[in-house]
Amino acid sequence: MLSRSTLRRPLRIAALLLPLCAQAQAPSHDAGIGELEDLLAMPVYAASRLSQNAADAPAAVTVLTAGDIRTFGWRTLAEILNAVRGVHVRNDQAYDYVGVRGLSRPGDYSSRVLLLIDGVRANENLYDSAMVGREFPLDVGLIERVEFVAGPGSALYGSNAVFGVVNVVTRSAANLRGDQLTVTAATDGTKLLGTSAREFAGGASLLLSATREHRPGEDRYYAVYDTPATNHGVATGLDAEDDAKVYARYAAPGWSVAAIASKRTKEVPNAAYDAVFNDPATRWRDTFAMVDGAWERDLGARGLWNAHVGFGQYGYEERARYEPDALLNRYRDDGRWGLADLRGTWQLGTSHRLVAGAEYQRDLRQRTRSWTLEPETAPTLDVDASGHRVGVYANDEWTLQPGLRLGLGARADRTSGRDWRLTPKGSLVWRPHEDLSVKLMAGQAYRDPNVYETRPGIEGSTIDPQLHREHVRSRELAVDWHAAEALRLSGSLFHTRIDSLIEQVADEATGLLVYRNVGGGTTQGVELESEWVDARGWRVRGSWTAQQVRLSGGRPVSNAPEHLAKLHASTPLPWGSTRLGLEVLDTSWRHTLAGQRLPGSVVLNTTLQYDPAGQPWSLLFSAYNLTDARVVDPGGPEHASDVLDRSGRSASLGVVVRF
Repeated sequence: MLSRSTLRRPLRIAALLLPLCAQAQAPSHDAGIGELEDLLAMPVYAASRLSQNAADAPAAVTVLTAGDIRTFGWRTLAEILNAVRGVHVRNDQAYDYVGVRGLSRPGDYSSRVLLLIDGVRANENLYDSAMVGREFPLDVGLIERVEFVAGPGSALYGSNAVFGVVNVVTRSAANLRGDQLTVTAATDGTKLLGTSAREFAGGASLLLSATREHRPGEDRYYAVYDTPATNHGVATGLDAEDDAKVYARYAAPGWSVAAIASKRTKEVPNAAYDAVFNDPATRWRDTFAMVDGAWERDLGARGLWNAHVGFGQYGYEERARYEPDALLNRYRDDGRWGLADLRGTWQLGTSHRLVAGAEYQRDLRQRTRSWTLEPETAPTLDVDASGHRVGVYANDEWTLQPGLRLGLGARADRTSGRDWRLTPKGSLVWRPHEDLSVKLMAGQAYRDPNVYETRPGIEGSTIDPQLHREHVRSRELAVDWHAAEALRLSGSLFHTRIDSLIEQVADEATGLLVYRNVGGGTTQGVELESEWVDARGWRVRGSWTAQQVRLSGGRPVSNAPEHLAKLHASTPLPWGSTRLGLEVLDTSWRHTLAGQRLPGSVVLNTTLQYDPAGQPWSLLFSAYNLTDARVVDPGGPEHASDVLDRSGRSASLGVVVRF
């Protein structure tokens, strides 16, 4: 009998080769090549802090657009990123965590990925987390495109840009098709209501949006709690989730102001951190707010100036009962910070383009408190801190000869209580002709320990005062080839070394969860991708990633799939303005923290959109996990369960009405 892994091999091959086969059978059409050229020429910002097309960018860049989001029915930023080659997402029934090229370590709250919203840092200042699930503060319907830059980015962005940089570019008022109302209902009971409005006055515009979503809880079974005293391992209806998001943006020639606010409340069914199992009082809440003012001045041939000034706030609240006293406890984090960034871009003659700037972040509050609420309010912990980050950077792109460009850059950073850190990078981009781009890249990155990893815990002082920065060195060779009229081929070979790796482990003396530098490791592999677009409306993109992660001391590597295969295909249907999208995600086996080998999974999602021309409404129907495959993720060190199940098959219907 064939094994599951054997059966998945044809899928991995098909994900890569299907676009090639389609190209071989398709007739030549000028419109097809035009659409693909538009995709390749789409400007990206995150790779070098200036707008340039992906082929010229000194990095391996993936861009997913608003059209992709709608075509494949993606509901969260995590689902968007999960479509990127080399990226896998772990879900622990409370949050989604981003793994890049096989690396996603215990206790890492996506703090090794830098999240930008319109080029502005959006990682909060307590856990340094990049929030990508329903706690992400922006409705995905407001996203114009998502840029993912793989590899180290600290030479431009400082701490946390270790494995990748995500830049979410929001839609402008002009890009929306009028005021609109969105209503979505799903078979799992999820309900969403969203509205957006826009106004224009002269050269200025105002965009307002609000979204509210509710997902009811479901029963979940945990074998580790299967006793009569704990409801035979069933958490009854304790997986509900509510989120609300508000967004406003005023834009005028040369400047803009944007504001984001969100709140997400999640019931947590898996009794994380030794909470009482099947207790309806257990719930976690995230709040986020950010205001940013942007200014730009174009000096023509003399260059371009950009500036940002902003303020951010993040709050996390946890209510639960813990063993052995079963008293209701409240734990709360409060973070507040201010940001300022000044950047200049200059074209120095015909051969040099220089980007240089400075950033400052003032951490106004980094406070952690806890109380017992029963039988009376009593404080158990109150720790507050403040600090700052400052960084200066420069990146020079030097044209050595036509088609050959050298990039050299460096950034110097200092965080409160730590020495200055210099982070260099270099790139060589060779374009022997318009259709071929070969990139050789080398760089470094780092991550400072965050406040959560270094401060005293609820149970007492469990910190390591000698916790060091993580250091990363990376080398990559990337090729992007416009091989035929409607066919693009690309690939990367990468090798990354990480030292002083910070992980969450159990303290040998107390058994409490603490953070320690546990050594280092390497990840290396290959990524291959092909994309085909033709004039009849067909679009197919397939990717395959093979990666190997090794940690020092021969430790088993948890949550590190050796293979990822992804297929995204869409086509218009003959019934008016109708389009069908298909997403296939194949993840190979992974180890858990306990060393258990989890089976791989193949997930099929499909979306049908109907947008009749001339009508003020449209429909979107999506089916997720179409075959109801069992999908499991490794538990974290905070879970008694070594394996955590995801939800099964569901379907949703959305209606958009425009005014």
